[in-house]
Amino acid sequence: MESELTDHLLFRRQFILSSEADHALHGGKQVLIGARHHLSAHPDLELTHVASGGKSLTLLGFALDPDHPEAGNKQILLRLMEVIGTCDDVFQHIDTLGGRWALIVHDGAETIMLHDATAQRQVYHARDVATGAVVCASEPGLMAERLGLTMDTKAVDFIKSRKTDDFEIYWMPGDTSLYAEISALLPNHCLSLTTGNCRRFWPLQPPAPIQYAHALTECVRLLRGQLRSVALRHPLAVPMTAGWDSRLMLALCRDHADDLYAFTLAYPNLPVDARDVAVPAKLLASIGIRHHVIPYPKTIDVVFKEIFRRNNASANEAYCADVQALNEVYPENRVCVTGDAAEIVKCYYARKRPGPEPISSTELADFSRLGRHPFAIEAFARWLEDADAPPIDLLDLFCWEQMSGRWQSKVRAEYDMVQESFAPLNNRRLLVTMLTVDAGLRRAPDYRMFTDLITGLWQEVLTEPINPPETTRPSRRLIEAVKKTGVMRLVPETTKKKVKALLR
Repeated sequence: MESELTDHLLFRRQFILSSEADHALHGGKQVLIGARHHLSAHPDLELTHVASGGKSLTLLGFALDPDHPEAGNKQILLRLMEVIGTCDDVFQHIDTLGGRWALIVHDGAETIMLHDATAQRQVYHARDVATGAVVCASEPGLMAERLGLTMDTKAVDFIKSRKTDDFEIYWMPGDTSLYAEISALLPNHCLSLTTGNCRRFWPLQPPAPIQYAHALTECVRLLRGQLRSVALRHPLAVPMTAGWDSRLMLALCRDHADDLYAFTLAYPNLPVDARDVAVPAKLLASIGIRHHVIPYPKTIDVVFKEIFRRNNASANEAYCADVQALNEVYPENRVCVTGDAAEIVKCYYARKRPGPEPISSTELADFSRLGRHPFAIEAFARWLEDADAPPIDLLDLFCWEQMSGRWQSKVRAEYDMVQESFAPLNNRRLLVTMLTVDAGLRRAPDYRMFTDLITGLWQEVLTEPINPPETTRPSRRLIEAVKKTGVMRLVPETTKKKVKALLR
């Protein structure tokens, strides 16, 4: 059983590209690009390769074309092949592509690599000291195993400065990783496999203004086109909370409600009547969709945790209970429709103080809540230098390339062990269209644009409130009152846990 679990889940949906054929994944699919680059992908990661006249396009993962929803990966690549002369031509033709992918473009003279709009399909890169060749992979730990690298002491010190909490998601700042030799390829950048250099290809100019009504129409078209495309390939699942993002995703899935797997992870720290469980349950019942509440495992399987840690290298204890919970019950063949990237257009980061002074790397560290460790400050300083004076709001770009491009993409990579995922908002043309809308219509507390999108997609899903105040039960009020007395400091931790469990 242990061997079967390891063979199935180890490096699942991951890839590595190297000049060395022996770096390949065991049992993986393989293709040679440009007579030099050996690409190896786990059997559960889609790999599509087309070649003609000395040129080639290689897709890892899946791409979706909302203008041609019926097109599969190969058809999309063949259309791209018709309009690409050199590698740089690809930038003009990928803005509308959704999905979760990494793309390798070879024009006969040069080879470059880039990924989907918000880097949902992660790409890390380094140079092989022994050969001088560029090596790329979906996870830094996968490269480190093959290149014999050890963790960077500065990066480890940064990790140790964070909370030692199993629930903490370790978002590495800038383009850093836990290894000094390995960098992340950020959204809106491409990597030359020929020279090893990275460069920004977007944004180059400010987006053209669009009337609000037209922007809504275009957003609905792009969202529906992508969802139809993925639904033609796979049955769907949607994770549900009481929040805005899952409500928008549910509304988008209206035409597939009869076969939709809607689920909520019952986190152990939530009371039984928590809004993130109670609101979806009531809403889904009212529209005739079954609600699957997935409980946390009582214990972490030792073998499963070891595989999880190899798949996602971390200097701290890897918390994998949610992934294990999904592994036990989540339907194998469904693509999970997530609300990732929504923060980019919600004005998630905004200065509270007026003033013309430039945004500093320390300020970015404060926004990110990663702490003022020198490792983070230096990483954000490099990001600021690369961003320069962008033609879109700097903090929106920061959210795009850091919170979404590093944090959320890491979450998706961790879930790759148990599910494939798809974020409909992960589409550059869609995000740019949304960013043209006045900020007052996009931000809290009203999120007018999100309300209007949901209304246009499936108005009935608004019958239940979004993020209503949590209900405070008498038992919870009692706990809070006792806390204020200071008595709780004298109570053993094991007793506290037992009392909390009884009062849930």
